[in-house]
Amino acid sequence: MTRQELLQRSGALLGRFAHEVKVKNAMGLFDINTIAEDFLTPILAIVLKCPDLCNQNRVQMNFPAVDLGCRTSKISIQITSDPSSSKMLKTLKKFEEHNLCDDFDTLYVYVITERQKSYTSPKMAEAASNLSISFNPSSNILDYQDLVKMFDELNNEQVESINEHLKAEFTKADENLKFRRNLDAFLRVNQQKIEDEKRTKKYIPSVFVETSETKEKMRYFANPMFFYRKIDDDLRRVDLPHLNKLLNLAKIEPVADILHDATTLEVPKNLTELQTRLAQQSTAIDDIKELVSPFSWYGDRAEQFSPTDNLAGYWEVFRFSIQSNGSGVFRSLEQISENIRIAQTKVFLVTGMAGQGKTNFICDLIENQFRVFEVPAIFIPARLLNNYPGPNCILSYITNNRYAPDVSNLHDLFTLFNNVAEECEKPFVIAIDGINEVGDLDGFVAELQVFLDALCQYDLIKVVLTCRNEFFDQKFADVFDPQFTDYLYRVKDLRSNMSDDNKSRLLQTYLHHFQINAKFSSSAREFLENDFILLRIFCEIHEGGKIGYISDIYKGDIFEQYLMMKIEQFPRAQKQKALSALYKICTRMLHEENFSQISVDGFDDSESQIIEQLVGEDIILRREVPSTGLASLGAENISFTYDELRDFLLAYYTVADLANSDHEKTTDIFGKISEWPVYEGFFRYAYILARKKGCDIVKSACEASDDFHRHYLNNLSLLSSDIQTDDDMVRLKAVLEGSTVSCDLKQVAWFLFRKRNEADLLNVQILLNHVSTLDDQKSEYFFSMMFSSSYGFSSEWRDRVSHLLDEFKSLSKERILGLGIPTLALTLHFVPHANWESREATLNLFAELQHTQEVK
Repeated sequence: MTRQELLQRSGALLGRFAHEVKVKNAMGLFDINTIAEDFLTPILAIVLKCPDLCNQNRVQMNFPAVDLGCRTSKISIQITSDPSSSKMLKTLKKFEEHNLCDDFDTLYVYVITERQKSYTSPKMAEAASNLSISFNPSSNILDYQDLVKMFDELNNEQVESINEHLKAEFTKADENLKFRRNLDAFLRVNQQKIEDEKRTKKYIPSVFVETSETKEKMRYFANPMFFYRKIDDDLRRVDLPHLNKLLNLAKIEPVADILHDATTLEVPKNLTELQTRLAQQSTAIDDIKELVSPFSWYGDRAEQFSPTDNLAGYWEVFRFSIQSNGSGVFRSLEQISENIRIAQTKVFLVTGMAGQGKTNFICDLIENQFRVFEVPAIFIPARLLNNYPGPNCILSYITNNRYAPDVSNLHDLFTLFNNVAEECEKPFVIAIDGINEVGDLDGFVAELQVFLDALCQYDLIKVVLTCRNEFFDQKFADVFDPQFTDYLYRVKDLRSNMSDDNKSRLLQTYLHHFQINAKFSSSAREFLENDFILLRIFCEIHEGGKIGYISDIYKGDIFEQYLMMKIEQFPRAQKQKALSALYKICTRMLHEENFSQISVDGFDDSESQIIEQLVGEDIILRREVPSTGLASLGAENISFTYDELRDFLLAYYTVADLANSDHEKTTDIFGKISEWPVYEGFFRYAYILARKKGCDIVKSACEASDDFHRHYLNNLSLLSSDIQTDDDMVRLKAVLEGSTVSCDLKQVAWFLFRKRNEADLLNVQILLNHVSTLDDQKSEYFFSMMFSSSYGFSSEWRDRVSHLLDEFKSLSKERILGLGIPTLALTLHFVPHANWESREATLNLFAELQHTQEVK
């Protein structure tokens, strides 16, 4: 390019910049004026011969009168888009007021739009004449046209340098503009990825029940410009005036109310101003917490208020009210502080066990919450990062999925996202689901550290991560501690944040999605509501089925049905191989006595393919944290996703295969099993399966163990009707009639009380028959043991009888009669042992029902 072409090109780009500033200012967007300072610095440094020109606001916040300054040439420059004489007058006056002539002997004003044709204001002329340095409006007030004229005085190298700078800046601007114009198209890639998750059933939107507390936290994290107002509302609701009223009554100095100032701060215009505002509020809250702490049960106990002798009486009178109210204020302030911290943080981490809803949470977040609030975001299923080489697989994934194809490094990418966030006034969120699913964990840990280090340098970019607990604790924790600890907010267990209502809704939505028609007993319903993996397995087994009333859930039966179903899904040639591969895992676990994880080293190709398919579903098998040490390099470890499924499979293999082929090994297992961590689970399923499959060697080994009685009672709930025998009746009756051990009697009594299906051999009638033989003294003793607390507070057993009867009375008439005659008869046996109110109310209820077939 010739010199003339370079000059024309540079002039055109400067003219474009001036035009864009005009347009932005007309729209009320003045942030570009600040951007202009850095944009113009390299150009003005060359044209005005200021080798050390720098942004004075970076040297000192809110530097007065001038924006740029060079200590070497002693030239200063004010950058403005306001060309008026009043702006010039203000600049001159400030320059003089702050004695900037001591540092600079030249002042320029650069108008980034277009200067006036002339400046003839008498006041301005007077200010210029009073200035300690020379200032001529015709030569010291410049705009882009003046700058272009000055380019003629530069050598070719300087002109080329300016042109390269302008070209680079506008290339970035054009890329940003292109990205913003196509943001909807880019973010449609997110929806494509979400649809992929739906097809693989990793995300089932219809069965997602949000955890409201976690969702609330995410709102502050991902959309603080909208939800910061709720922080203000929460601050206004803190009842500090009432606490001060109580303190006045106790003759104690009231707490200074500085919360009002924290809610009347200036409304932020952008995310940067919001961060400053939040920091100010956080400081105010910390100050007020320190003042409230002495009057709170939750503050620093060492600083609790202690009155002087003359005020001790007042304090004693009002102490409880003050501390109760002060504790409420303190907890409210703590909660608001946490919300502010979440709004300020950079990393939102969700961890938990496999199958606890992490993928559902993050996919719903992207598909619904982010889309509704137009939060710019990228969704990355971490397992797909395995398709890209390290050490930049995240960047490669993003650039290869139409998100930002033209960037070549993280900082270009983050600059782009930061600019988008600035324009949207919402953080740009990168969501990575299941970071434990990346194959090269060690390599990814290092990459994630670099990724986060770069990300934290950009104010407006955030990241959401999900990870299995054990992987995070063993592999990723060091990434955050201590370098990124201050940037991190962690949710350790989504399930713990679910209310009982949400769990109930989750069960219903699962049944609806899998088109299952069923009714559950209260115990069966509770069983499924509190075990997400079991719920998923149950629904997959019964998809599209009409299964009627479910009185009990037997895990062993569910596990067996599920494994059979999964094996049936393999091609015919692989079905037997699939079972053999699972047996091989069990063999290795039992041989190595290692039940947490095993290496897949030594599995042939077909076995490895089967294992890979099962690992991909993350229900039966899962990848494990690799062992450390040279010997384990390159080896992949796996385990069973669900510990109880592992115990069942180990027992199933032992009963169905090993007991038939190797009696000696089977006997050897039961000789040392009591020392294993899987002892209880393995014993439970081995005994049940041995009875079900008629495996005498395993059944005899179980019954010969020293603690068989304890195992037997602990696992009564697994005795399904098809394996119940007269021997079981004898065992249970013996406990009811002769046990002096409270916990044994309680286990049997409550097991039978809940067994209302008279088709089962073991049911509530056994308990009723026993109770009916007792005289008053023995009856009282029996019920005192049955209703005694697990902690031994036997004196309260009558209260528990009363509570049970109160719950009974609260049921609908239909449900009461549906309990069955034996249960109703047993309830009448409870009545004499309840308190008077519950006793009379229950008897009145039976009187109302005396003409029904069940009661009469």
